[in-house]
Amino acid sequence: MASAPAATDTLPIPRKTPGSQADQSQPSATPPPVPRTILIVDDDLGPREALRQILTPTYRVVTAQNGQEALEQFDAHRPDMVISDIRMPVMSGTELMTALRRRAPDTPFVLLTGYATIESAQAAVREGAFDYISKPYHVRDIRNLVVRALAQADCRAENRRSLARMQAVNALLEREVRDLYQKASLGELSAEMVHDLNSPMSVLCGYISLLEETIGQEAMGSSSESREVLDTMKAQIEHCIALTRRFLDYARNTRQAWDREDVNEVLRDTIFVLRGRMRSLRVNIVTALAEDLPETWIQPTPLQQVFFNLTTNALDALADGPEPRCLYVSTRHCPGGIPAAPTPDAIEITFEDNGPGVPDVLQERVFTPFFSTKPPGKGTGLGLSICRRIVQEHGGTITLESRPSGGARFTVLIPVRHGRPAATP
Repeated sequence: MASAPAATDTLPIPRKTPGSQADQSQPSATPPPVPRTILIVDDDLGPREALRQILTPTYRVVTAQNGQEALEQFDAHRPDMVISDIRMPVMSGTELMTALRRRAPDTPFVLLTGYATIESAQAAVREGAFDYISKPYHVRDIRNLVVRALAQADCRAENRRSLARMQAVNALLEREVRDLYQKASLGELSAEMVHDLNSPMSVLCGYISLLEETIGQEAMGSSSESREVLDTMKAQIEHCIALTRRFLDYARNTRQAWDREDVNEVLRDTIFVLRGRMRSLRVNIVTALAEDLPETWIQPTPLQQVFFNLTTNALDALADGPEPRCLYVSTRHCPGGIPAAPTPDAIEITFEDNGPGVPDVLQERVFTPFFSTKPPGKGTGLGLSICRRIVQEHGGTITLESRPSGGARFTVLIPVRHGRPAATP
């Protein structure tokens, strides 16, 4: 097949003439946007030139007649998209795609194929090509395909920028937390605030990792899960603000807010924000949330912190253990569950794992401030003491049971309140 030299089409540059408007030293208007660059690779001159003419009115087009030349053109022009025939000498379209993915994994790659190679094109799409289009193709179809491919690439680029911003914010927050630890001189209260800040920071780290996986596996332009991840990040930042306000409430002796809530929904929210870490640790979570659970008056942010700490502790205990790793979370209505309380009707929430458990000699100490069963540097020893204080502020109890064969079970009982309680002083 006759070869033809590679061609590059650029927009013509208007010549300036003396006295023309373009020659004036006036501030110019906003320059027109730079056209996107598309690399077309085909060993057949006819299809190559046809594509060039179809796309040139809108895009800057660079052409190559084989895979090796395409690599050189790619390095020279860094195109925004590549369209390649699948059957070519020197290097096939699928081999070219593999080579280019090592250079620029996010650059969309579209394959042109005849009937005889459609199975190869479908296989290439499974391996990462954006799409394929069969010859002969309709002009409208190829133009629409280019628009979709570039839109997806733009979306991925924006998500990468968002990820970089989130990582920068997270690094800043981690530095702030370290500084708070060093400067904590207000006693247990300051340490509690630092501990509370650490939890949502951990969620941010986990979801940044999950977003990295999502970017690599999904078409970001149409991913509802990616949007769900970003919404969760936003919710956790708002959670940080709520915790900070909680600290200020304590410092100023202002009253804590009580709301009538469904405890099951607070639990579901907690499990949702930790699902990324559960997935990475290969932890199976089983929930048994009672459908007849009555609503009750609670302090939502502090109580969610209790659920978060208990779930996180279970995941930490399971992290290095053998599989299967299991976490069981359940709720039930317990009439008369807290006999000594003014309202003995109670809601029971349990967190049970099949990890190593807690030795009997340590079970009485786990709720003591600054006592931790975790290795040095892994815990502050404040989580369970904070949990107990929050549960007690709700008029409830928290207990630990550990089986000799392994595993720990934390049980939280909070009273069912039918009216708004007096604010905590």
